[in-house]
Amino acid sequence: MKKYSVRILLLAALAITVSGKAWAQDQINWPTWDNNTPEPHTIFGDPKYIAHDPNHNAVRKYESFTVYYDDIALSPRWTAIKMTRDVADENSDMERGDYFKIDKTLKQKGLRVTKHEDYNNPVGAKKWDRGHMVQFDDARGYGDQAGKDSFYTSNICPQLALLNQRGWLTLEEACTEFARDYDVAWIYTGPIYGEHKVPFAKGRKVPRPIAFYKIVVSPGENGQQVDVLAFRMTHEPIPRDVDLSEYLVSIREIEQETGLDFLHELPDDVENMVETSVWEIWPDLPNE
Repeated sequence: MKKYSVRILLLAALAITVSGKAWAQDQINWPTWDNNTPEPHTIFGDPKYIAHDPNHNAVRKYESFTVYYDDIALSPRWTAIKMTRDVADENSDMERGDYFKIDKTLKQKGLRVTKHEDYNNPVGAKKWDRGHMVQFDDARGYGDQAGKDSFYTSNICPQLALLNQRGWLTLEEACTEFARDYDVAWIYTGPIYGEHKVPFAKGRKVPRPIAFYKIVVSPGENGQQVDVLAFRMTHEPIPRDVDLSEYLVSIREIEQETGLDFLHELPDDVENMVETSVWEIWPDLPNE
């Protein structure tokens, strides 16, 4: 896989050529944010779903994160949370739940929703987990209610235990570490489906994703960059000691598989640059 080490610098006094066009910092509308509050959940616009249908899709905003729910897939198409250095380790003594709730707000909108039991393993099997998209350990940093919100079924997908508890967990932890290292990181997470959706197990109705993605966006170490990373993990057992660099892809690849449009409020030339490149994993920085 070809990797690129170039970063896009947004310097106030310097115009930079990207894809043959010049742009400067005042073209990039970085929002203001507070490191102790969850807003804004998304960056450079909420992702757009090309097949959006108000009869089947809805944006659901929780206290610390947002979900775009699809009642055909019975799962979120995307989720988004803003993680910061200040909240990454907060509320770590909150007790983790073990039961996922129906989101009555989505049900009241007329959308099909799932219940905890819809993800039960077949009798005698322990193959499947209820896989968080926004992980509990991130959400709880914003308080108990935020942690509880991560236990709605609108925030989960059926996920192989040998992925969820191993390689995927390594990726989740790495994304949180990016927030610790670089002060703030917006993390998008969701499933990828094939052309034909198949239930994850016999007698179940929830489709099995063929892969999962994570996209991380940060202003970088100096706060004046548009740094992105995109990961795609095939839905298969992946070891805990996985080399995450093997799963790097471009955002454009994820968009093509999911029908989503990320970062669409960036200038077109900048968006094209950051979304079509495969970037190296950001270096680990010492935490103060």
